[in-house]
Amino acid sequence: MRFVIEGEEVGVAGHLELVETPDGGYRILVVDGEDALMGLSKRFSSVDDAVEGVASLREVAGTGLLRTATAGRYAVLMLEEPIIDSALAAQGAQIQSKVANCGS
Repeated sequence: MRFVIEGEEVGVAGHLELVETPDGGYRILVVDGEDALMGLSKRFSSVDDAVEGVASLREVAGTGLLRTATAGRYAVLMLEEPIIDSALAAQGAQIQSKVANCGS
């Protein structure tokens, strides 16, 4: 993704987005410079909790170690915290379809 700052085009590595989930919670999206989803946080119950989550995410991303894990570990994490809220995913699919068909 590129932005113009003071007349100069600048590329960015990515950004974080705070989104409200259909059930009234909040998640943090980690989006790369090409606007592709790289990560999705757990569900937070309030904006304040999500903002604290951003601080934690920045700390881990900046200083955390990279460790290998097993498929079993991944499966356990997915059982504890689903990656995508189904209602939000369905809504996103509808929006994507409308955008894809725009101008057809």
